[in-house]
Amino acid sequence: MVRYIIADDAPFIHEIIKNVLPEDQFEHVGSGYNGNEAVELVKRTLPDLVFLDFVMPSKSGVEALGEIKQVWPDLKVIGVSTVDNTGILQVARRNGMDVFMEKPFTKDTLFQALNDVGYNVEAHQKMKESI
Repeated sequence: MVRYIIADDAPFIHEIIKNVLPEDQFEHVGSGYNGNEAVELVKRTLPDLVFLDFVMPSKSGVEALGEIKQVWPDLKVIGVSTVDNTGILQVARRNGMDVFMEKPFTKDTLFQALNDVGYNVEAHQKMKESI
């Protein structure tokens, strides 16, 4: 079971991700709505994966990312944002982002991002459907 958190200031993003991920493979262990909450959630829950928005109040996701990776270096991070600034993406990669997923995203792009960090959701879904 992959334990994950979502850190995004848009509540509908939380709902989309939670509704798309298969509950038999992914467990939602927390939601944060700013960078400070993201850091605290990682410290408290030590998840396997975080979906992290870059543009949030209090502390940006890029700033939070550096702190998060100090706390939990093995954490897989999927950056989720409308930001297409290559400078910000480069800083995020240096701070430990594994994969970037641009908003708006689809189920396919979400599953591709998960595959890119090592969680093969599509194969799991196809296997379930064939049984």
